[in-house]
Amino acid sequence: MPSEIVGVPNQLLNHLYLGIFSRAEQRVLQAIFKAVADGGGQCVATVAALARDSGTSKRTVANSVAQAVRLGIIEKLERRRYSVLSLPKSISSTAIQRH
Repeated sequence: MPSEIVGVPNQLLNHLYLGIFSRAEQRVLQAIFKAVADGGGQCVATVAALARDSGTSKRTVANSVAQAVRLGIIEKLERRRYSVLSLPKSISSTAIQRH
């Protein structure tokens, strides 16, 4: 994983290297962090878009997001609305927000 990822602390990158995440999951996190950086602090990309951008499956994206949320690396905000189509989830990096 390149160390030039904007706004991602080195400690977080070290966790990624230590095998907490598989290589596929690391690619998903790279796609999320890129979307967060491009989106002004939030990622509103769909699961399908993240899967396409990371070259992984939608299941891998879902598992990666769930694990990163459990570890406190990212925060997921459900954006459900009643009686209308649901908006995409918003994902932000708690690690980036703390710095």
